[in-house]
This record gives sequence, C-alpha cells and structure tokens, in this order.
Amino acid sequence: MNGSILDYKALALSNGRNVSCRIDVGGRSYYDDRILKFDFDDITHPDWFTIGTACSNEFSFTVMHYNEPGIHETVRPFIRFDKSEWYPLGVFYIARRYFRGKYAMFVCYDKMYDLDIEFKHEYPPLVCTSAAETLGFVCEEAGLKFIGSCLDHYMYVPEKSVTLRQLIGYIAALNCACAKIDPNGYLTFVSYSRMPTEKISAKNCFKITKNITRAGIGGLRVNTGKETLRYGAHTGLSLIDLYNPFMRQENVNAIGKKLDPLYFYGAEIEMQGLPYLNSGEFILLEDADGSLTPIVMSEIKYHYDGALTAKLFSKNKNNSDTVVHRQEFEDALAAIWDYLLNK
Repeated sequence: MNGSILDYKALALSNGRNVSCRIDVGGRSYYDDRILKFDFDDITHPDWFTIGTACSNEFSFTVMHYNEPGIHETVRPFIRFDKSEWYPLGVFYIARRYFRGKYAMFVCYDKMYDLDIEFKHEYPPLVCTSAAETLGFVCEEAGLKFIGSCLDHYMYVPEKSVTLRQLIGYIAALNCACAKIDPNGYLTFVSYSRMPTEKISAKNCFKITKNITRAGIGGLRVNTGKETLRYGAHTGLSLIDLYNPFMRQENVNAIGKKLDPLYFYGAEIEMQGLPYLNSGEFILLEDADGSLTPIVMSEIKYHYDGALTAKLFSKNKNNSDTVVHRQEFEDALAAIWDYLLNK
C-alpha cells in the first residue's frame, strides 16, 4: 500500500464511505459482482488478556465461482474505500471448501494454522542459544519471515519435543508479547502499550457494552515444568498464568514490571468495520461525553456483505458472568425434567 495510512484511516472512518472487496484465489480474482459475503476473525486472546499466544486468524467467504480451487490454495483478500488503493487483510490457505451449483464457500486460515509440527532443528545437548537465533531457525523451518524485534534472551533448548507454534508462543512471551501473522503474511509480535495512540469514537459504534469496573493485571505465575516462578502477590482476576519452559526468574521480573499495573475494561462493541485495527493492541474508546476508556482488542470479527461491520471484544476475567440467573435456572430444570420424562 503506497498511499498514506492517515488517508486510508480517514476514508475508513467516514460515514458515507463506499466499500469494495477483492479476493485473489490462486491466479483468479473475485470482485463484488461475484462475492456474496465474507467473515474474517482476527484473534489474539481466545479467553482473556494474556501473553504468549500464537493464534491463527480465520477467513471464510462465499462466491459465485469460476472453477474449483484446490485445498491449500493461497487466498489474499483486499478491501478499499471510495476506489482508493487496495488494503490487504491477510494471507490465508484453503482448509475446507464446499460447492453447490454455481456457489462455493471456503474456510481458510493463515500460516499459523499449519505450525503444530515438531521443531526439527538439531542442537548439541543442553546448548544455550538466544531467543532471536531460535526464532530464526523456526521461521526457516516454517517458511515465514519475521518483521519486528526480538529481545536477545538466552535459553536452553527444550529437552522434550516442541512444535513450531509452541516455540513461537514461548519466545513471544519472553518479549511480553503475543505472536500473529500480519496482513501481509509476515510473523510479528504484538505487545501492549501503556500510552495507546489509537482510539475509536462512539459515533463509529452501533452498540457498546462494557464492564462497570476495570480489570487490573499485576501478577505473573509461570510454570516451567520444573518449578513455579512468580512476580507479585496477586491472585485470581489480577493474575496471568503461563506455562513456559524457557522462563527464568529474571524474565518473569522484567515482564511483571512491564505489566504492573495494567488496567483496562472488558467490552463488546458492535461497530463500523475499521480494518486498519489489529487484534492484540490496546486502544482508547472515546465515549459520547468525550471520556476515554482503555480497552484491549482481544478479537475482532469482521463481516462483509456489501457493507463492512465488525464486533470487537475486549476480554478480561470480569467478562464472565458467575451469577446463575433465575430464568436460566428454570430453563435448566425444565430441560432435565423433559429428559427424565422421555428417557
């Protein structure tokens, strides 16, 4: 993309924007006259805010098809506003496909999906290497290019077998980050910022549901497989629990100091689709009264059917509702009674 990202954001934020989509599959391109819809799930935190995840994004779409692309065919979706330049949404590979008459539906994932394979690089026993060097070997085996910086932590090669995806997650955690594949298909680390510069306005949202109280992260507990390392005395909602065989106490202390204290609100936001936003990052939600609320973009689900909308999730442990509501209780009793009567 050669144009200014500021110009692109301005077009995406405009209320009267005109949205166009293009999906390249192998050697063919599908445009709006053949695209019925697509759904794009950009995810970093499956459950709640943490570090060290290496999630695969999903892209599914339905089109009037020319031919029948094969499994693992490369898929590159693009979007643009008001006939500006095409902006990439990612690089995906077909995992499943369904055909009915002239219509075809495809389910695709990015490169992270295929990395649950054993790391094969040969090291001498108990060699001490750097995280950056090991990440280079992982990328070489996975056919990935890493964009960004990796702190030069020293770590022992694991005694047990480990997958490429696990190693990427472990190294990302050492960097107090999460790993993901960016819109251009490169591996990158996403870490939170105490001073987020990006914000979204309530005027670009259709519905906002957020927690009344903010969540605080202040403690870290890491199981290395041999010992448990801790930072802070926090428990429950304010504690991040990890398994990472490469962590040492100095790593835990450095990460804990970076995160402590970390405050944000849980939220679900139905909004205008703004594809320049990427999950894993912290942003500010500007309410109607001008007040700013810090949230984390744990997951963003985009939907396109001629218009582009999104649902954004800011996940913390306060999101889970532990109250059993009366109607839910009565429904559960009714279901049990119905089962017993018809058994």
